[in-house]
Amino acid sequence: MYGMGPVRDTTEPHAVSSGGSRTGLLALLLGALALALMAAAGASPPSAGGDLAQTGEVVIGVSGETVPGKLPRSRMAPALLRLGFTSETPSTPTTPELTAITLELSRNLAVQTMGLPSCPIAELYESSDAGQVCAGSLVGHGSVTSEVTLPGQAPATIEGRLSAFYDLGEGQPRILAQVTSTGALPLTYVIPFTIDKTQGVYGTILSVEHMQFIVGECARGHPNCFSQTYTYKGIYGHISKFELTLDRQFVHAGKRTSVVSADCPARNGSLSASFPLVKVDLAYPYPDAISRSQVATSRCEVSAPRRRRRKRS
Repeated sequence: MYGMGPVRDTTEPHAVSSGGSRTGLLALLLGALALALMAAAGASPPSAGGDLAQTGEVVIGVSGETVPGKLPRSRMAPALLRLGFTSETPSTPTTPELTAITLELSRNLAVQTMGLPSCPIAELYESSDAGQVCAGSLVGHGSVTSEVTLPGQAPATIEGRLSAFYDLGEGQPRILAQVTSTGALPLTYVIPFTIDKTQGVYGTILSVEHMQFIVGECARGHPNCFSQTYTYKGIYGHISKFELTLDRQFVHAGKRTSVVSADCPARNGSLSASFPLVKVDLAYPYPDAISRSQVATSRCEVSAPRRRRRKRS
């Protein structure tokens, strides 16, 4: 029922030849030429602490689980969905930067948002208690561990509480993951996952692109955030651990429904099945714009069929 796969997906650094003096001289000339071309184009050379760490090996882990573990064979039933990922480079202490996150959910899961009120993303920045203001839009919770580097400061690891809200901005359904950290660096930022339907092994895609454009705010009045609310941009992609639980039941059109419903794809004659629950694809801003993906599988058991109520004569 719970799939965990620390999977080693590696991008090896370019090998450096250690030949004779001619090879060394050629390398120096090529390096000087590259720097000259970058300067002419107005680009900055890569820093030793950033891009070099990002060309090392990337290790990702993916997890997924549905509750309950017993599900109907031929119909959807309300369920809770837990999913998450880890992203790290063991060879360096730096957390690799993500530019995009894609979460593909099994076709044996259904995401239902019709009937939920929409919570605008502006509300999640402006309100001091979004959980109360947008209580009707709350669809889940979780946590985010990330590395944040503020101007002129050393990188700091922060733990953030995640609250997930439904939004229908401009006709595009989204899950807005509001992350709020406490402690020495109290930040609030929102990761906007769009919800799209697809066909094939996976039926729903939650995705966010351009992580570098996410804007966050430091808590008003905190000594590390100056006297006014201070806005930071482009520092929220260094995520080392992400966990999200979707769990919300509500009433729509007189019927009780759930944000997540699931069935068990067991074949006839079998009482259990294993299936790909969630595929996580992480994109990194390396020179080759690489991405890494991994699938978490889940195991379910077929629940007993519901007994039909006898009509009273």
